[in-house]
Amino acid sequence: MKFPQSFSAAVKAVIATLLLLISSVSFAAWQSWPAVGDARLKWGPWVIYDSELRTPTGLYRNDVSDIALVIKYQRNINKDDLLKATDQQWEHLGIALNKRRQWLAKLDAMWPDVKKGDRLIFVIRGENGFFYQDNLRIGIIEDKEMSLAFINIWLSPETAYPTIRSRLIGNV
Repeated sequence: MKFPQSFSAAVKAVIATLLLLISSVSFAAWQSWPAVGDARLKWGPWVIYDSELRTPTGLYRNDVSDIALVIKYQRNINKDDLLKATDQQWEHLGIALNKRRQWLAKLDAMWPDVKKGDRLIFVIRGENGFFYQDNLRIGIIEDKEMSLAFINIWLSPETAYPTIRSRLIGNV
């Protein structure tokens, strides 16, 4: 964006920051998509999170080009624990260690610690994956293989959580 010469550097910086903030909070199409299914992850007596899968049609197909996974956390979880759990699930799915390390470094740069009530949303649109914390976009994955590997933690037939998968894809 080009500013008139009369604007001070501070005013230009504030306007640029506001424009960046507005663009990252903007409405995302996934918010209006209907739910396919939902599931709850428990560990013993503790609820870890509630999840919901959304698509533009409200139906699940093996094609995951337009899909959103919404996870609402019911506990505080630090980023390192989220990364460790993701790594364990990718290992379970047979993803090579070197690839997992690369992908975890990308996630480490964008993921926050989560607090009870926070939502992390992962959306695949076309070739890219997008992470949101509530309605704020916090990262983009421009690697289709990584995006598919992430969503497959829940949707792969080889998932460690087959009951959650069945509920998310509407088979319950």
